[in-house]
Amino acid sequence: MEFDSNSSEKGCCWHFAQQEGGREDGPNDAMMQNFKASPYRSLVREAIQNSLDAVLDHSKPVKVEFKFGNLNNRSFKNFYELQHHIRGCQEYFNWQPKAVELYGAMESYFSSSLIGKGIGYIKISDFNTKGMDYDSNSSSSRFYAFARAAGVSAKLDQESGGSFGFGKSAYFQLSPIGTVFISTLTNSGQSAFEGVSWLCTHKYKGNKVCSVGYYDNNGGMPITDSEKIPTRFLRSESGTNFYILGFRESEKSQAIDEMILEVLRSFWMAIECGKLEITIGVREINSSNLAQYLISYFADEIDESVKRGHYNPRPYYNAVRGVGSNPKARKFVENIPILGECVFYLLKADCPKDKIIYMRRPLMLVYGKRTQTSYGVFGVFVCSNPKGDEILRSLENPAHDEWKATNWRDKNGRIVEEGTLALEEIHNFRQRCFTELFSNSQETALEITGLDDLLYIPETLLAEEDSEADHIDGLPTGYIKDDGLSLTTDIKDSGEDAIKNVNEDSNIGSVKITKPGTVVDNPEEDRNLGLRIQTDHPVRRRGKKPRAGNNFRKARVVDAEGSFREYIPVEFRVVAQNENGQYYHNLIIHAPHNIADGDIEIVTIGEQSDDVVNLDYCDNGKIENNLICGASLKAGRNVIKIHFSDNMRHAIKLKAYENK
Repeated sequence: MEFDSNSSEKGCCWHFAQQEGGREDGPNDAMMQNFKASPYRSLVREAIQNSLDAVLDHSKPVKVEFKFGNLNNRSFKNFYELQHHIRGCQEYFNWQPKAVELYGAMESYFSSSLIGKGIGYIKISDFNTKGMDYDSNSSSSRFYAFARAAGVSAKLDQESGGSFGFGKSAYFQLSPIGTVFISTLTNSGQSAFEGVSWLCTHKYKGNKVCSVGYYDNNGGMPITDSEKIPTRFLRSESGTNFYILGFRESEKSQAIDEMILEVLRSFWMAIECGKLEITIGVREINSSNLAQYLISYFADEIDESVKRGHYNPRPYYNAVRGVGSNPKARKFVENIPILGECVFYLLKADCPKDKIIYMRRPLMLVYGKRTQTSYGVFGVFVCSNPKGDEILRSLENPAHDEWKATNWRDKNGRIVEEGTLALEEIHNFRQRCFTELFSNSQETALEITGLDDLLYIPETLLAEEDSEADHIDGLPTGYIKDDGLSLTTDIKDSGEDAIKNVNEDSNIGSVKITKPGTVVDNPEEDRNLGLRIQTDHPVRRRGKKPRAGNNFRKARVVDAEGSFREYIPVEFRVVAQNENGQYYHNLIIHAPHNIADGDIEIVTIGEQSDDVVNLDYCDNGKIENNLICGASLKAGRNVIKIHFSDNMRHAIKLKAYENK
């Protein structure tokens, strides 16, 4: 199609080359699997990282915008021809149910209901960046690497965040029609534009065509003449725009929140240091309002996250901001042999777990990991010098969320020793900082080098990214005195992580006896409980396997007067709050039905074993030591406020009973 300066598209249309032999591409793309579980998180990390890799003026912040728009079918009719290519994919692989489902869903984005509205898109723009150069004869140019190649990376600087060429998949993964437009203007004045669609080998108008198609008016090659680039996509200052096609307006609110959360988790340090400003929709996040956003999205100052990608950045932010004003915050700077100058920020906190997050020169979160120590410290490690940054970049995986010695190998596939030594340097530096921070403590802790890799799993591996499971009761947490090592117990403040205790044997109850009866079937059984006796711990019988806890032994009761107390399986979580120095716990209990007279037994979870801490306040029922008696619960959600006599925050598990 010829160039038409008067049309919105300026003659742009789709170009899928003829498939003339060679390999055919099916409907599955392995490159996208790195980002499939968390598409918005992956997009934010990849897009902002790319922008930080291409800074134009280091004295000014890089600005990245995430905005939303629509591509109307009346103005971009040639673009909508993509629907027929997608239908061709569906028909070519009609023997694969998953392919039929995949491309059927893609085609639905072109349904008649979109006429007048157009196909939505997410637009990502950066400013104060160099743009992406393009040279049709060079695979090292950045525009070529993104639009025209797979598995090819072309970074401007050695300290660039990415090096695998897989990052572009984060953009395509988020497009339900596998289509992205790219428009760039370099600081030297070169423009380039092209649309790219990743589909599969298919037939179009009777011809077999390749899996990747290009949208342009230059015969299937990028447009470099700025006058021929459709006006909507033309850049006026250096930088790059990405348009991810296929976004639904109904997902906008959720998308904005997820993107803001990831910006706060992964880039708070770059924002705090004035290197980065982010706009998502109409919300701008910069160094002046970063603290307000962190408080708004993360209520707690303690990071007790377990699930990958769900950490709470506030204590780490406080560790950096608190230096010089908070006596519990310290900054340590050391020039270590392999990595060069590195910094550790440490914050003493009322928590028994130590957790460090790690960053390098772009000041983007790489990963977080617990240590095997229990000082009660949150920390931030930063290596921002070029020498150390290059080494640590070599230790990263394609998703840029870990440093491991096995990620850096020489041309013969052997692990590079320098990487192993660099990680050991970080470990030893951390231990020196811990020792100095707690130099006044009378208590000591022994740490064995490398043991945390054996006994402690990085938080990124403790739970799958796409797992929706909440924490299970029994998770040991706690508070620590300021000197660092006196352990108590703690609970989760965040409603995001619920503690559940569900027992499916709801038809099995226990009996509360008013007058002891006589056991006639099994005289060796306990005479005080009668009927059924519940064992809370495993029972080992001579010569046989142990019997699981919560099993029941049966007995028959004669001549007994008593009330039946039935165990009720309930889902619950606990949220603690500090009210003028008093730690209250809100028990959020979901009851299966109305309970007029219930008993709730509360046990606190310790590091070594469970314990009983008496209550001195509750707003539903009466207190008998650690038991709430006569509680009234309605079907569904209930909130009971309690207070422990030791005025501590605790991890809790409970059992609920109904008196009948």
